Amino acid sequence: MNKEDTITWQDAEAVTKELLSRLCPLDQALLDSFDSQTGIYVVAYSGKDLGYHLWGNDGPRVVYAGKSKSNSSRHFISGQTGTSTLRRSLAALLQSQLDLVPVPRSLDSNDDDRYINYMLDQQGEEKLTVWMKDNFSGALYQTEAEKVDQLLNAVIAYNVPMFNFQNNPENKYGAEIKALRKKCGDQAIKNGKLLVNE
Repeated sequence: MNKEDTITWQDAEAVTKELLSRLCPLDQALLDSFDSQTGIYVVAYSGKDLGYHLWGNDGPRVVYAGKSKSNSSRHFISGQTGTSTLRRSLAALLQSQLDLVPVPRSLDSNDDDRYINYMLDQQGEEKLTVWMKDNFSGALYQTEAEKVDQLLNAVIAYNVPMFNFQNNPENKYGAEIKALRKKCGDQAIKNGKLLVNE
């Protein structure tokens, strides 16, 4: 990457190529690095389960990019769907295939986002985590703290990851994923009422 302040398209391409060359399974060591190192990370996918004919090739493709910080690993841990946009989006896409049951993030009436930010029942949380570990890989790119935001935005613009909605106007899957998430949120309302009446 060049040392000037502006991160170019070529810089984003080079960083992406380096990340893709270093992809590895989502094991504990990688997740710990997401939480403890300064930089950005990507999640890549090369399967067919998501139901999209993605990008016309079988090689790994970046589907999510994030800033590494103390709780980045939450996206890949069971029980954390209520705090992870990535997990909620993926759950919405895989709901029928994996027979996932959306439930409120909490039963606390003061938690205004408990339905929008739904989670899954315990079995569903585990199914989703297993699927992610079986189908996703990841890599971390370390950089100076002052360059993280700009680099992340550049990598998102270059890759147009389907699970990034912010700063990603070219994402052609965003509207559909959001609609599916809305359906899961509505189901969480119904399932929450059942839980309260048990």
